[in-house]
Amino acid sequence: MEELLKKAEQIKIIFFDIDDTLRVKNTAYMPDSINEVFDKLRQKGIMTGIATGRNLYGVVPEIKALKPDYFVTINGAFVMDNKEKVIYKNPFPKTTVEEIIACLEAQDSEYSFVGSDALRVSKWDKVAADAIGPVYAELDEDKDYYVNNDVYQMLSISDHDDRLTLTDDLSEKIRMVRWHENSSDLVPMNGSKAEGCKQVLDLLGLAPENMMNFGDELNDRELFDFAGLSVAMEISHPEILEKADYITDKVENDGILKALQHLHIID
Repeated sequence: MEELLKKAEQIKIIFFDIDDTLRVKNTAYMPDSINEVFDKLRQKGIMTGIATGRNLYGVVPEIKALKPDYFVTINGAFVMDNKEKVIYKNPFPKTTVEEIIACLEAQDSEYSFVGSDALRVSKWDKVAADAIGPVYAELDEDKDYYVNNDVYQMLSISDHDDRLTLTDDLSEKIRMVRWHENSSDLVPMNGSKAEGCKQVLDLLGLAPENMMNFGDELNDRELFDFAGLSVAMEISHPEILEKADYITDKVENDGILKALQHLHIID
């Protein structure tokens, strides 16, 4: 515990995942304690950020209302401050998007394009609704979205997602991170929430040991390796639980507030 408290003393910025961390993904429930947390951190002079697989379109109003200082979105591919100044962006080359489309279509998988503040799907059906519906609601179909818009990430959408593979060429450029039984994030090989958060730290002149993060899923994996102090929610993926410095209660049970109080970061 003493070592944890020493780490906590160095924290100057805290990044939060959204789904099943700040709010419950399937019910949209967010406890009042989250507002209390952000208010108290602000009073202590500790900066806050969102680190999410969602894009800006998917950062729901109640999360924006918390007034975080930074938004690390699309698994680190698009980073913006609270004045809407873009700090970093890393879109796919259009040729890579076309390769991904060809690869997925050859395996009978549908897909979604993720822009900075919009999403489109190749087909909206029950499989897509089961995976994406709880996060983004129903999306418009547009197979040509990428032609005139930057694409920062793609999603596979398939009832056999666990059997999808990348071509050898694509495997050198991108990786698949499963987040749902019907869907995986397709992200740049060097893309991650950690890379996006590093851009913020570099801007602020801070080191990883000055950063703390809360998360629960595999797209938080690199962040848990990077941050000076990492907290996993009780319901987290086993690999995240193993990497965590501290494990806290579920969001429904005020897990974030409890963790920050236990680590003496807020009262």
